[in-house]
Amino acid sequence: MSKHLFNPSVKSLTERHDYLLGEKIDKLSLNNDGVEGLLTSLDGKISKGQDVKVAGSDLQQVLMYGRHYDGTLHPLETTANDRLLVDVVELTNVGQLTTSSSLPAMQICGFHTGDSRFKSLKCDTDAKLEISQLSNRSAEVSIVSSSVIGANLQIGSNIDISTNRSILIYGSATGNHNWNLLHSSDNSNFFLHSVITPTAYDSVYHYNVKIEDGLRYYKLVNNNSSNTFTLNYISL
Repeated sequence: MSKHLFNPSVKSLTERHDYLLGEKIDKLSLNNDGVEGLLTSLDGKISKGQDVKVAGSDLQQVLMYGRHYDGTLHPLETTANDRLLVDVVELTNVGQLTTSSSLPAMQICGFHTGDSRFKSLKCDTDAKLEISQLSNRSAEVSIVSSSVIGANLQIGSNIDISTNRSILIYGSATGNHNWNLLHSSDNSNFFLHSVITPTAYDSVYHYNVKIEDGLRYYKLVNNNSSNTFTLNYISL
């Protein structure tokens, strides 16, 4: 019958591991390469957050940084109602680079073709978007100038107001005759919009018609009498 002798020098695996290293290790010191100092600098910045029922518990909070345009890092913040605050940067290809303050808002810019740069859209004192009416109007375009148009013939060429939504047609004629205004969405199939009647003033017959939120294409067709027209339009 074999006997097992107790050897007091034989230690548990853990104790033997500690023994081989020379002493029991309570913590790993990393002072020599500076890693412990880096880890210590994170104290208090990462902590356990509150439980979220739909995603389980023990979620972690993470500190997030965003790079400022001057190269420095800044922590991203939230307001009382948990909306993320982000500094919005206005990117310009010409002109000064500007930033908004840390507000829960967005800065919207539009490209100004005349100045070849981006500009911020502004609001008036009632917080309504400011729109320059002059910038939305096209230059005056001539349809016909002192042109004799026979009966039932088209006056000028088809009008394309492109992405604009409204048009103002105005001018005069030597005779008291109507003309027909047609409109189309495809520049092929035209439909009668209205019959334009002139108003007499200072021995000349004047036309003035404004169409708001209309179709893209327009055509003017003379009525059943020849007339001499001078007509222009601007798109709005």
